[in-house]
Amino acid sequence: MTTRIINAKLITPERILENCNLYFTDGVITRITPEESAADVIIDAKGHYVCPGFIDIHVHGGDGFEFIDATREAVLSAANIHGRHGTTTIFPTLSAYSQTDTCAAMDTIRDCMGSSELLPHIGGVHLEGPYFSVKQAGAQDPQYIRDPDPREYQDMISRYGDLIRRWSYAPEKAGAADFQRCLAAHGIIGAAGHTDAEYDHIKTVFDLGCRLVTHLYSGTSTITRKGGFRHLGVIESAYLLDEMDAETIADGCHLPPLLLQLIFKLKGREHMCLVTDAIRFGGRTDCDSTLSGTASVPYIIEDGVAKLADRSAFAGSIATMDALVRVCAQRAGISLTDAVYMATAVPARIMGLPKKGRLQEGYDADLVILDEGLQVQQVIVSGMQK
Repeated sequence: MTTRIINAKLITPERILENCNLYFTDGVITRITPEESAADVIIDAKGHYVCPGFIDIHVHGGDGFEFIDATREAVLSAANIHGRHGTTTIFPTLSAYSQTDTCAAMDTIRDCMGSSELLPHIGGVHLEGPYFSVKQAGAQDPQYIRDPDPREYQDMISRYGDLIRRWSYAPEKAGAADFQRCLAAHGIIGAAGHTDAEYDHIKTVFDLGCRLVTHLYSGTSTITRKGGFRHLGVIESAYLLDEMDAETIADGCHLPPLLLQLIFKLKGREHMCLVTDAIRFGGRTDCDSTLSGTASVPYIIEDGVAKLADRSAFAGSIATMDALVRVCAQRAGISLTDAVYMATAVPARIMGLPKKGRLQEGYDADLVILDEGLQVQQVIVSGMQK
């Protein structure tokens, strides 16, 4: 079956195309052309924007659920609220918990991946921990934080190597280099996060294949002084290493618009990746003053963001990917083309998704229709209207 989208402003990596039709057949984009030809279904975009579906590579939950809850309702509800906001590929993220809880969550996620009730694609799991710095724990529960344990991570990879697509860890931890070697050998993306690393730590794992920083400026070290001598931290290392990608929680709270401008200026659109880092209340607008979290790490929803209960730091966002694009394009002085690119093409490259993230012939027909205010009007996943 062939579908044709008319009256659209198509957001491509290079420019916004008008007076063009987008055709897709059996879930794959087949043509982008001014020419008109027969189609089984016509979608009138009514002059709105059409862009690739968003790809969120760091998201813990939404709609009152987190993926760690390890229930079918939690996985489907959390994924689907992001799907309704334009995320067509999602990477459920699990913070540091017990191995029993983590495995239960991964078993449930795997069981849900083929469900007809699931709106977005699940691209795999992102394990955020437990091999972190306690000093940079943030909203991570310190009781679960520890050094890399080869027996533990090798067992996890043997059981879930087909599901784990990414693993965040602190490169300064004892055994981190061997851990990165193991990840690379199994095709799992290593990322530096919740870390007090200095440049030498980052450069060591960078040379071993770690090319991503987990939520830059959140749980990432900066310049320190030892005996008067300055040492670069993760933030400066990310800027210095041209090929290092930087996750960016562009909700306007974790990183204010001016800081987003700085990251964009120094890293450019090719290495700045938008992520929500959304927690249990992602996508909800009715959760102000809600207290949640764990007994060890409680947090409160306030001012449109999750804060540790003592309000000393943020504990994750409640944003969706469309909100990040709006912040970048409407408040941070970043072009709409570039904002969309950092929410689509960049995460697709990082996660090794060669047919996603672009409006281009041969790419998957995962699409979002946005109005002039960049609010989601329609979502299409694998060519199917959702």
